[in-house]
Amino acid sequence: PVPRPRQRFASVPRYVETLVVADESMARFHGPGLERYLLTVMATAAKAFRHASLANPVELLVTRLLVLGPGTPGPPVTSNAAQMLRNFCEWQRDLNDPDEDSPRHFDTAILFTRQDLCGAATCNTLGMADVGTACNPERSCSIVEDDGLQSAFTAAHELGHVFNMLHDDSKACEELNGHAGASRHMMAPVMSSMDPEETWSPCSARFITDFLDNGHGRIRRGATLRQEPAPLAPGIQRWPSSDAPRA
Repeated sequence: PVPRPRQRFASVPRYVETLVVADESMARFHGPGLERYLLTVMATAAKAFRHASLANPVELLVTRLLVLGPGTPGPPVTSNAAQMLRNFCEWQRDLNDPDEDSPRHFDTAILFTRQDLCGAATCNTLGMADVGTACNPERSCSIVEDDGLQSAFTAAHELGHVFNMLHDDSKACEELNGHAGASRHMMAPVMSSMDPEETWSPCSARFITDFLDNGHGRIRRGATLRQEPAPLAPGIQRWPSSDAPRA
């Protein structure tokens, strides 16, 4: 008999359980409307990940949302984006329950802040994440400088990096993108108007497909990203609370 082809890993829907954290600067700026605002931002980012141009069914689910307040032991705040990312990655690690079935488990974490983030040369940085860290509990994290509702696209861009996507102007993307270019898709190095028909470039679609097909969408103890939604509805928590991580 003719052997059946192996199903592509990336062809299976993946539900990415996400911890969303807002620091004190966000609470001061947005006030009582912060939680609704963040869920709106994340819903827009999730819509981007459902776009057909990604060629992979990925669903972002906000399973925990934490708003930090005065005296809360959050990650140390700094304008240095790289250091801020390291601080947040280290801090969020202690919040994650490795048990997939726990309501306190998440696959990736994202921090929203009003702090002006600076790179090596300028302070035009809107966000930062390491590349290819999805479901690595030590490094599956990103930071976003809040700049209104367009922060949804920054969040989607940084999560793209977590899923191993490069900037569209990188050498590795030149041939893959071809006529599509590097300036009108989610992973453009500078935010600009996007092509509504092709949110993600061919390069982004290829890199996330290869990433998932090669089995990198795996979390601790060999489990994969969920193939069904989390059992609990998203929860809103305002800190301090009894389970705050130790400073």
